[in-house]
Formats: sequence, C-alpha cells, structure tokens
Amino acid sequence: MGNNISQECNICVEKKSSKLFLVITSKCKHDTNVCRECVEKHIDTSLSGKGDVIIHCPSGECKQVIEHNDVKKIVSHELFERTMPDFKWCKNSKCGSGQIHYQRDDAPIMTCESCGEKSCYTHDVPWHENMSCAQYEEKRKESEAATNHYLMRHTKPCPKCGTHIEKNGGCNHMTCKIRSCSYEFCWL
Repeated sequence: MGNNISQECNICVEKKSSKLFLVITSKCKHDTNVCRECVEKHIDTSLSGKGDVIIHCPSGECKQVIEHNDVKKIVSHELFERTMPDFKWCKNSKCGSGQIHYQRDDAPIMTCESCGEKSCYTHDVPWHENMSCAQYEEKRKESEAATNHYLMRHTKPCPKCGTHIEKNGGCNHMTCKIRSCSYEFCWL
C-alpha cells in the first residue's frame, strides 16, 4: 500500500500529491498549503513588474517576504536568471550571499555587501587583479586556444560520446571512462 497522500492547493484548488507542496520561506509559520507550481507562477508574475520588487508569500494571510535564497530554491535556474539579470552570487565559496549590481558592465567590480569579496560582474568570476576586463578576456581566449591545441595534439574523442581521452601508455585498446558510455575502441 503506497503513501500517496494528496492535499488541495489553496490557490489552484487542485488535489495534488503532498510531495508537490513546499515550505515557501523559513519564516513561514503556516502549513504547506500552496503547490510548487502555484508558488513558481506567483514569483514569475511578481518579478515581471518594473522597479524594485518585494515578493510576499502567496499563502493566505502570511505576509512573509520571499528572499533571494528562497526564490532560488523554488524556481528553475532559467527563471531565476531570466527574471533577475542584475543579480549575481558572491564568488567567495564561504559566503553564500548575493546582490543586485545595477551598474552592470559599466562598473564591473562588484564588492559583496556581506563579506567584502570583489568579483567581476562581466565575467562572473572573482575579480581579476591587475587586469582590465579586456585584458582578462584576451588572456582567457589565449588559454582557451592553448587548451584546444593541447586537446587536438594529445587526445582523441570517444567515438560514441565525444569525451576527450588521453592515452597514457599501454596498449591501443581504450575504454571511455564516462560511466554512462564505457565505449571500447582502438586508439589507432
């Protein structure tokens, strides 16, 4: 006998599996009574407005603000990026904060309001000290060209999945190391 418990969404009024309901914010004190699909639609609609947007929990009388971290957990990556193009996450792996950077490429140095770490808005990487964005882009292209040159000279693509494979000795019998592929072929 399965545990397929269903409940009714307070917005779309459809009965759905209770697995499709979520706690909207960590500050919400109510039961999970709105399905994920309705919460996503609520956020999408709210973010379609102009100017600064404050999104409140769509559950009845709850007026808790849905913060950036909550939005990221709820909506798809594509929707999050599309609706908040000026928002960037801090590049400090120990931070976990993010912010909106309205100056965009006009002032690419972004300083995290939480930890003070500097990052590049244009390239979405930690700030490239002693290099302008143009210099960084040139160095990145040179590095990419060197990588491609190395791959062409020292590797062969797996005939099945295309993953680059480097022969490091032994016989010419090769097996792709990608677990889902494991194609066997002759190096020659």
